Amino acid sequence: MDIKKIYISGKITGLPIEEVIAKFRAAEVKIRRFGFAPVSPLCNGLPLEAEWADQMGEDIKLLLKSDAIYMMADWQQSEGATLEYLIARQRRMRIFRAATFDAHAAIETNTELSHEPEA
Repeated sequence: MDIKKIYISGKITGLPIEEVIAKFRAAEVKIRRFGFAPVSPLCNGLPLEAEWADQMGEDIKLLLKSDAIYMMADWQQSEGATLEYLIARQRRMRIFRAATFDAHAAIETNTELSHEPEA
């Protein structure tokens, strides 16, 4: 499969918004570094204070239009990210984990690894 767009999944609910924005931006930078297009649920067209169910509906639409999913380290602490993971598995999408993304993305793109902190 030719991977172009990678959806970012991680804990949002219950965290300070500044922390959420910072960690999703860091993930976007990391994904772009390998030439992929990051797809952030923070850019789903809804205001951040919209209802959880509405957010998830829009997020799942973004996920289904993506080629792969990037699971942040805290994804298992999130009901929404767990649902996204299960959908990605059911759809047989490529699943990247934050801890091993650099190595797997380098293989996908034939890119040399650098030693930068994990997002």
